[in-house]
Order: sequence, then C-alpha cells, then structure tokens
Amino acid sequence: MADPEAPDAFVMRGARVAAANGIPHIAEQIAALERAVVENPSLAFDLAKFIVESTCKTILTERKIGFDKKDDLPKLYKAVTMNVPLLPVAASGEADARKKLLQTLSGLHTALQGVCELRNSCGFTAHGGDAQRPAMEGVQAILAAQAADAIVGFLFSAHRVERDGTQPKSTDHGHTIDKLLDTVYDPVVMVGQPYAVSEALYATDREAYLAVAASVDESRDVIAELATKYPDSLRPSIKEITFVHYDGVAYLKTKDDKGTVKLEDTSFISRGRDKLFFSPEDSADKNGDLLVHQFDPYSIINCFDLFTDAAAQNVALPEESPSETLSLPQSSIGET
Repeated sequence: MADPEAPDAFVMRGARVAAANGIPHIAEQIAALERAVVENPSLAFDLAKFIVESTCKTILTERKIGFDKKDDLPKLYKAVTMNVPLLPVAASGEADARKKLLQTLSGLHTALQGVCELRNSCGFTAHGGDAQRPAMEGVQAILAAQAADAIVGFLFSAHRVERDGTQPKSTDHGHTIDKLLDTVYDPVVMVGQPYAVSEALYATDREAYLAVAASVDESRDVIAELATKYPDSLRPSIKEITFVHYDGVAYLKTKDDKGTVKLEDTSFISRGRDKLFFSPEDSADKNGDLLVHQFDPYSIINCFDLFTDAAAQNVALPEESPSETLSLPQSSIGET
C-alpha cells in the first residue's frame, strides 16, 4: 500500500484532525478527496467545497449561531470568521494582527473559490457548453484540496481552542467510533437512501454519539512491542495495533499507512470450554498484554493478518505445531 508521504499521495492533515475531534461525518469525503486529486482530479473541487461548508456549519451550530440551510459557502465562511476568535486571548486587542490574519484567510478562501470556478470551463463536470473541454489537471485539484485543508484545520482548531481551552488532539478516535457503529449496526435507510449509522447518529443526536464514544475502551498501541518481539515479521503497512472494547465485544483494531481502520471481532478465539481468550470483561490494555506476551505466533497467523507472508510461512513450516495451542474453530478462522 502506498506511503502517505510518497509524492503521488495527498493527505489532508488539518482536516483529518478536525474529523477525528468533532466532525467525523466528513471523514469519508476527506478520503474521497485525497483519492480524487490523484485518480480523478475533476471530482476534487466539489469535495473541497463540501468539506469547508460542512466544517463551517458544524462550527456555527456548536456556537449556536443561526444560518440558513441554503446559505452558500461565502456567506457561511464570513459568518465563521466573524464569530470565531482568530487570535489568542492575550493578543485579542491587536487589531492590525487580526486584520492581517483575516486577509490571509480571505486569500485562502479566494483561492479555493477561484480554482473551483475553473471547473466550469475546464472540468469534465463543467456546466453548459457543447464543445469538448480539457480535463482539469491534478495540480489545480491539489491547490483546491490544500486550501480546503488549511481552512478547515485552522478554523476548527481556533473554534475549539477558544471554546474548550484545549487544542484538538491529533487522534483517530473519531474514526474508531464511526467504524464501530458502522460495523455493529446496519445502515439506516431514509427516503430510499442508505446512510451509515455513524453519520446519521452524529447528525441527529450528538449527545448519543458522544455517549457511544465515552463507552469505548481502547488499549495502548502495542505495535512497537510486537515489532520488538517479532522483528521483521509485521506487515509494514500496519501502523497501529490496539484492542477496542464496545458493547460486550473485544475487537482487534489495526490502522494502516493510509489511516484506514479495521476492526476484527475476537469472540471466535477461545481457551476451551467456551472461555474467551480476549475477554471483553477484562480491560482493553490487559488484552493488549495477552496478545504480546501469551498469544503465540502460530495462533497469530491463524487468527489475524498481522505477519508478512514470509514470516507466516516461517511460523507454519515446523511439522509439529506448538504443544499448547488455542481452540480455534476452523469455520470462524476462515471468516476473519
């Protein structure tokens, strides 16, 4: 899988922090925009505008500032910049500094608006006109995405710092909650259109969404411990390994180098006599300890896709399996 730092990849770091700390419903659009700037640039412009619009609406809603659902991006953007303190409290009286910062934000917004308007004459989704028009090149799409990322990252951070007194944490906890909800529950269908449960719950009942987040127990990241115990064995694309407990189930969570979160229900792994190996009644950290210190390599390759193919083959080569192995139902292993 491609490295996010590679030249042909684009990562919206500011927007991802905002999504993880209060706007999880834009996470899918962020991922789509990151792909679009590389694979299909003409789709990037509407996505960039949508992400900024959604962020502005979230900020205004949280600050209890009214707006019309039909308000366009310039109006929403102006409302946010007029109501969110852009400078630290100690510098709030610096009129010249605020003026310069507003000019910078206005320039970012102008850049986003301008490059998106180019779509009307250059993109394949352009409106009107019969003549064939050239496809928008990726460099313009990246400019739109970079402008959107800078706007979302700054405005959301300024909003949260002033409101809560803390800088949003750069964490994928929001992505984990969304993944849990969308794994456990089927999509909600409204007017014939399916919606992810995480998206629907966040949009209709923020308190319920936060209650789910508060009920989740997540362990420390044990990837460094596993890498030390099994050198050159873990898949290089895996960047994080934790246990997540929710609603009586212990999940193994992995996050790859693209930020994709994967959850695996560990209920099929037993010690015998229907006793779960990774019990949700224990703490998530205790299950992390069990994975590192008591779950043998043979069991790892049969239950989880953590090892490289070469490392898994080396584990499976001995004719005699470990003398003490776990009770692993074959049908369950095949579904993992």
